[in-house]
Order: sequence, then C-alpha cells, then structure tokens
Amino acid sequence: MNNSKGFTLVEMLVVLSALFMLSSTTIFLFTPQDANLEKNLFFAQLKSDLLYAQQYAISHQEKIAVHIMPEDNFYYIRSNEYGDAYLIKRHYSPDIKIVKGSMSLYFQYMPDGNIDGFGSLYIKIRNRTYKLMILIGKGRFYVTEE
Repeated sequence: MNNSKGFTLVEMLVVLSALFMLSSTTIFLFTPQDANLEKNLFFAQLKSDLLYAQQYAISHQEKIAVHIMPEDNFYYIRSNEYGDAYLIKRHYSPDIKIVKGSMSLYFQYMPDGNIDGFGSLYIKIRNRTYKLMILIGKGRFYVTEE
C-alpha cells in the first residue's frame, strides 16, 4: 500500500464513463430547445421587418412591397419608388416553409399604413404549422399555432 499516489485504471474508466453518460444526455435535452429558438427568432425577425415596412411606408408616404420567395428561402421588402434597392432582404432556414394561404405571397403597405390585401399565410417549421393572419385595415397581424 505504499504506492497509492494516483488512481487506478478501473477508477479512471468508471469516472470517464459516468462523465460521458451525463454529457450525452444533455445533448438530447437541448435538441428541442434548438427548434423552439429557431421558431422564436424567425417570428421575431419577421414581425420586426413587417412593422419596419409599415412604418417606412407611413414616414416616407410611399408604397412598400413585401415579397416572400419560399422556393429560395428568403423574403425582401422594397420601395416601389426606387426600383432595385432593397430595404430588407432576409434569408431564413430551409427548415421553414412558407405556404400561400388565402392571401398572396406578395403584398404592399400603402402610404397610410394599410395593407393592399389581407388573409393568411401558413408557416411550417419542422413538424408544426403556424398561421400568420394579416388583418384588414392598419396592417395588423398575429400568429397562431394550427
């Protein structure tokens, strides 16, 4: 017993296997949070961009076009007055699918902040479907889970 200055190989293997098991279980616990974080980030960014488009239309007294391109996973917001200049061009994750509902994937904010059309769009994020409703008058909108 006079050579007890360290750990044996068996003790080290037991500790390392326990550490491996704990670290591997945390990966499975955080995976659903990744999808939730992606959803929250997408909706927060979309809401911010649509409100910006509306405010820009009101402050500059011009029509602002919003065009969603689901096949290329991006949307853009552009002034109709200046042609090619984008106010916003956003790419989003290929896991997010935007599908036409009762309204077109192209709509405009008028100079008074109203929208030229109203209705719904469906947004599929992984295995969940959400409905983006744009209301008539003042361009208000909300999101519900289907």
